Amino acid sequence: TEVDLRLLMARCASMSVTGLRARPAAEKAAIVSGVRKTVWPMVADGRIRPVVYRRLPMADAGEAHRLMESNEHIGKILLTP
Repeated sequence: TEVDLRLLMARCASMSVTGLRARPAAEKAAIVSGVRKTVWPMVADGRIRPVVYRRLPMADAGEAHRLMESNEHIGKILLTP
């Protein structure tokens, strides 16, 4: 994928990525356990929330794709039933 780092810098944002596929099963299990222990409680109590840009009905999936391709949104574009 391509990332425009100027956009990240302009918003004082950061990006962190990792791949689990090549890691041993025990290490993957430890990572999952750590996320369950530390991250999910913050999601559950609202300290961490996803940023939702827009909710669209499934019938407007084409519009959702146009929004994503425009790269003008900040946050998630959700398709709803």
